[in-house]
Parts: sequence; structure tokens; C-alpha cells
Amino acid sequence: MPSPEVLHRQDPEFVSLTLDTSVVLGGHWWGPTKGTSQGLSRDRTAPLDLSQPDLSRWAEALAPAMLRMGGTEADRILYGFAREGPPEPAPVGAVLVLKGKRWDEFNRWAAARGFSVLFTVSAGPEVRDADGRWTSAGAERLLRKTVRKGYPVVAWEFGNEVNAYPFLFGLRHAVSPRQYLADFARFADLVRRLAPGTRTVGPASAIWPLVGEPNPLIPALGRSPVSAFLDVLSFHYYPQQSDRGRVAVRRAGETNLLNPRALDGSLRWLRHARRSLQRGSAATAPIWLTELGHALYGGQAGVSDTWLSTPWWLDQLGLLSHAGVGALFRQSLVGGDYGLLDPATWQPRPDYWATVAWKRLMGPLVHAKPLVRGPDRRLRVWHHAWPDGRSCLVVVNLSRKARARITVEGGVTSWDVLSPAGSWTSREATWNGALLSSLADLVRFGDRTGPAPSLLELGPLSCAFAELPQTPHENLAKP
Repeated sequence: MPSPEVLHRQDPEFVSLTLDTSVVLGGHWWGPTKGTSQGLSRDRTAPLDLSQPDLSRWAEALAPAMLRMGGTEADRILYGFAREGPPEPAPVGAVLVLKGKRWDEFNRWAAARGFSVLFTVSAGPEVRDADGRWTSAGAERLLRKTVRKGYPVVAWEFGNEVNAYPFLFGLRHAVSPRQYLADFARFADLVRRLAPGTRTVGPASAIWPLVGEPNPLIPALGRSPVSAFLDVLSFHYYPQQSDRGRVAVRRAGETNLLNPRALDGSLRWLRHARRSLQRGSAATAPIWLTELGHALYGGQAGVSDTWLSTPWWLDQLGLLSHAGVGALFRQSLVGGDYGLLDPATWQPRPDYWATVAWKRLMGPLVHAKPLVRGPDRRLRVWHHAWPDGRSCLVVVNLSRKARARITVEGGVTSWDVLSPAGSWTSREATWNGALLSSLADLVRFGDRTGPAPSLLELGPLSCAFAELPQTPHENLAKP
């Protein structure tokens, strides 16, 4: 059987994570209260306890990854690093202050877990002058301290959803494309001078399903000469909106994201971003989705925190990896209904187990075409390989009623099935029929004895990983 074509090599940090600024510092974060104020939850949370042993234990299994500290309140933040320069003016309104001790704790925790860091630098009203221009004094202190301490920050993102400022801060705080470009040029110059070797990322625009990018910044940045200073283009995408928020174009539901058209929707906006880049100096820059979550406004209770999110999540990993996205930042590691870990119990949700299985089993070499195609569009299959010739499929059965009968040409070495523990709204998952409660429960390929079945019957809304026989091919080992 001829070896399938290898499309590209995926970065080891392709699957990355967000720890929201609100969670780390203790701000407005998604709780039981419905409704929003200036794009934020009406609930408050205590600062994240980074000494919590379960948090560290579960997080370590997700490395290597980038850990993004960002989110809406990243643009309502001041940096209290007195040693690095004169203090910032007293805050006007409700803002958070990132103090030196907390920045030290966050970076040390990330480095000890095997994470590099992407930090979202504030571009909000608190750091703008009377004419609306970004002021760099606070960012300078932040970069100087980070470099002096040798912290693992590898990239700096300028602003969080700046295109949404009219909705978050009011119309008078809107930032025009022209102003954002001028600000980004100053920001990029600052990063290159103070933190050489790290990357500049932007504009972190919010892109809505069906609607696109309100107040678009991506096309302006892509065609501007300023794009020569852009290392990575970023945007945020949520395919639906939870009932916490009043504004919605696709209200979150149990079955919305079991529709192949909805699953493929992220590709439409990826193409939009790529076309924009091709108009300027950053035509070959990578694209990162620095926020990707199951539903906007913290996720949908009873859906985003259950198995119903998992077929969507595994499919998006395959779909966007195949499409050449450089990194996906899952919103979020902990917090809200879309967090991989339950913030009340620190225990993994089904999407956590899917993420660990992906990282362990899906190799870095992305095949251009899956080896298996179902009888209809309800079966989604993605194919990755390892440089030594091993390869793996992930198979997602989107059908809510029918079992999928799957065979693979050339056979398989083993099948591993990830499925809900009971109903589709279960908050637990099983691996080959056994309840997942520890990392040791994810038995890896080759650790079992006996031949793999040549035919797999995959239950409705279940997922499987299939290891294929080794296929040595010179194309597989190319960097």
C-alpha cells in the first residue's frame, strides 16, 4: 500500500492552553449568574491557587504547550512592577493589577510544568492617552522584568479582541484600524528592543460564527506595511454562544456542533485570515487561534462541561491541524463550563482525556488525506504519523443514532475507544469501556496483547484512535 502524502509537520505546542487573566488574578469570571457587563461575567472569583496539587498534576500531562495568560480583563490590567520604573498613574475605574510576586509565581509554575508562556499585553483604555494612543510605559516594565528574570515568555500578544472594544468599553473607546496599526508598530519595536527572540502576536480579533470579524482589524493589518513586524496572526473563535450572554447568533445547544457544516465553520474564518495575510509582508506568518472554546460566555452548563463537547473538540484538533493552523489555545485549562478541569473539584472533564490522548497518540506529521472515509459525512477521520513510520487515525462518529462500521485498508495494530460514561451529558469518559480516573488508565498502543480487530463498530457519538502498521517512507522523516 503506498504511503499517504505528508502535508506538514505540526509544532509540539500545537495544542496549547489559556489560563485567563481573570482566573489568575481574581477578577470577573464565569459562574452561575447569567448576564454580562462590559463583556464580563457578573460573578467574581478568587485568584487561582497555583499550589493546588491536582491542578499541577493534571496540567503536567498536557505539556509541552504554550500557556496563554489573556482574556477580556487582560485589557483592564496595570503592571505593578515598581523596581522596573516609575509607577503607573492611579487606576481609573475597576482594573486588575499584576504585581511582581504574582508574575513570579505564574512563570515559575508554568516553567515547572513544562509550559512556555504567551502573554497578552494590555491595549485597553487604561493605557491610552487623551488622544487614544497606546502608551508603552507599563509594557516596558513588564518586558524588562520578564527578561531580567529569564521567564519562559516566548510570545507577546497585543490586546485582547481590540475589535470588540465598542461593545466592551463603549463607542468612545473604539480603536480604528489606523490607530491599531500605529500602536502595533510601537509595540513590535518595544518587543524587538527589550525581548529579542520572542514573537509579536496580534490582533487577537473576535470572530463570530456566521458573522465574521466585527470592526475588522485583520484585513487592515494583513495589507499594511506594519505586517512586516508581525510574527504571528491571531484570532478568537467560538462556534456558538451560551445562555449567559444576551447577544447570540447561534445559541449553544446539545446538537448544534454535531453538524458537519458547523464543524467546518472555523475553516471559513481561517481562510479569511490567510487571504488577509497574503496581501502584505507577513504572507507566510503562522496563524494561531489564541482562544478556541465550545461556547462563548464561559461555555454552556450541561453541554460544554459534558461529553457533548468532546466530538467537537477532537474534530477541531484534526480539522485545524490539517488546515495548517500553527497553534490552538483551548479556552481554558480551568474555569467556566468549557474548562478542561472542573474548577470546583479539580477533576478532568471528558475534553481533558481527549486532549491527553491526542497529545500522546497523534504524531506530528499531518497527512494530507485521511485513510478512512465513512459512508456519509457523519464520520470524521484525521490521520497523523510519527517520523519512525508509526501512524494513527482519530475517528469521530457524529451520528446520534447509528453505529459506524469502520475498516481500514491494510489493517490496524490496535483500536482504542473513547466514549461517554453513560449518557451523552455525562461528565465522565471511558477508555476501552473502563472509567477514566487517572492518567494510568490511558493504556498506550502496544501495551496490550492480542490482535486488534479488523472491524470496529463505533457507537453513536463515540471516538476512536487507531494505530496503523508501520509504513517506512522517506517523506515521513522530513523536518
